[in-house]
Amino acid sequence: MDNMNKAKMINMIHNFSSLYFLLGWLIPSQRVNLVLLIPTLQYQFLVNNNMCILTQLENKYSLEKDKTDSYTDKKLKEYGIIMSETNLERLINTSLYMSFLISYSFM
Repeated sequence: MDNMNKAKMINMIHNFSSLYFLLGWLIPSQRVNLVLLIPTLQYQFLVNNNMCILTQLENKYSLEKDKTDSYTDKKLKEYGIIMSETNLERLINTSLYMSFLISYSFM
C-alpha cells in the first residue's frame, strides 16, 4: 500500500473516531466507554503538543506540503472556516469536554 492510500485510510479512521468521540453518547451502551476514553484522549493531547496521534500518522504519510495543520483545522478549512490556533484548541477541548459531561450525566 502506498503512502497516499495509507493517509486516506488513516483519515477515514480519524473521521469515524472523531464522530464516535463527539456523538457516541447517543448510543447508551457506549457512554461508559466514552467516560473512560475521553480523558485518555485529552491526556494524549496534553503530552503530545495538542496533536492527535492519528493526525501525526496522517501527516507522516501525506504528500501535502503543509503538514502542521491539525485534523480539525483541515476539516474546517474545507468549509471555508478559518480559526486561530487558540480558538481551534478551545473548540476541540470544549467539544470533547461536553461529550464527556453528556456521557457521564446519562450513565
